[in-house]
Amino acid sequence: MTPGQSGNSGRDARDDLVEFGRGRPDAGRWLARSLLAFLGLAAAITITVHAVGHHASPAAGNRAAIPAPQQPPVRVMVIGHRLLGQTTGWQLFARGPDDLLRIQFAQGRVTETYVPPLESASPAVALVIEAHEAVIRSADLVPGFVVPDGDQARVLTGPLAGGGPLVPGPPGSQTAWVTSGSATSPALSLFTLTGQRSGPVIRFPEGGPQVRGTAVSDGRGDVLVITGSFAVYDAGPGWERPLPGAIIAIGPASWLAVTCDAHDRHCRNEVIDAADRTRRILPRPAQAEPYYFSWPPTGVIAPDGQVAAVAESGSGGTLTVYLIDLRTGRTRNLNVRIGAPGGDQSPGGDQQSMVWSPDSQWLFVAAAGGHLLAINARTGRTEPLGFRLPRVDQVAVRP
Repeated sequence: MTPGQSGNSGRDARDDLVEFGRGRPDAGRWLARSLLAFLGLAAAITITVHAVGHHASPAAGNRAAIPAPQQPPVRVMVIGHRLLGQTTGWQLFARGPDDLLRIQFAQGRVTETYVPPLESASPAVALVIEAHEAVIRSADLVPGFVVPDGDQARVLTGPLAGGGPLVPGPPGSQTAWVTSGSATSPALSLFTLTGQRSGPVIRFPEGGPQVRGTAVSDGRGDVLVITGSFAVYDAGPGWERPLPGAIIAIGPASWLAVTCDAHDRHCRNEVIDAADRTRRILPRPAQAEPYYFSWPPTGVIAPDGQVAAVAESGSGGTLTVYLIDLRTGRTRNLNVRIGAPGGDQSPGGDQQSMVWSPDSQWLFVAAAGGHLLAINARTGRTEPLGFRLPRVDQVAVRP
């Protein structure tokens, strides 16, 4: 979560590659700090204001009776036309310091819901989107919130309200992985959003190297975890498998890793198939220092598996977004920065800062300064949404 020091970096204008200097000792130090920080957390626009009542959402369960106090009404912006030319029903969610936006592109509609600020100094926050609601929760023991579609935020209660990671379950299951077990028998259990145990449990070996508190989504319903030495494992109910190298991007069907020899030389980018673990080396060599190896990984792979968006750590610690073609290995600098300005990065401050549209045509970025950017994946250009939005720190998609 804490950014690495990537050393000197540059680009060769002839082949559009990113180059990185060496600096593994520094990287080790920031990775150690990262893990400790993670563990320490265990057109014309019509504006319509709704005075929304506290009716229960289909999945709100025992949380419906606990609305967050003194909330302003839900605000709805009716844009009057489709956004980005979209005709299908997928939606973008964008979280700011004290609100949640739900953008319906085909309907030209934006819903803004006030969400009380989390009582935590940590920026590491899970934004989990399900069929009819969104869940916002820090990894430490402070109140989280559930936001039913079109309704006010409610205080999160029940099993999902505890500390530790909150990781989406299998797609369409309306479930999430939450911390369970004990210190000597660590586990993650699958619960529905109504607080009912769903059955499967991911158990980690007693005394094993995997750190349960580092669990993040593997992109397809199970989890990725790291060890104290930063080795990565993919884990699910009844199984766990080590993955090679440093995972820098996650997608629904594959992961992007940087692998090097024992001396951190001869590095390469590898695409790992999430189903059968087959590995494919990209044509162009990677550099000794991976783009921005952080935990959770910052990079995201498009649903069609063709392109990965990753972050490169440059001078002053600023993070710049690059696209990597997962067929040719070529890179493209989008000249878009994420994270706090001036390189003031905090653990988890770039978590869920990028997300792809389901059709892989758009990359949405919570850019430096809190700006929401929609980037055309084919042209690499930022397209205006045509209306102003409040600050955005995290993004997620509902297909």
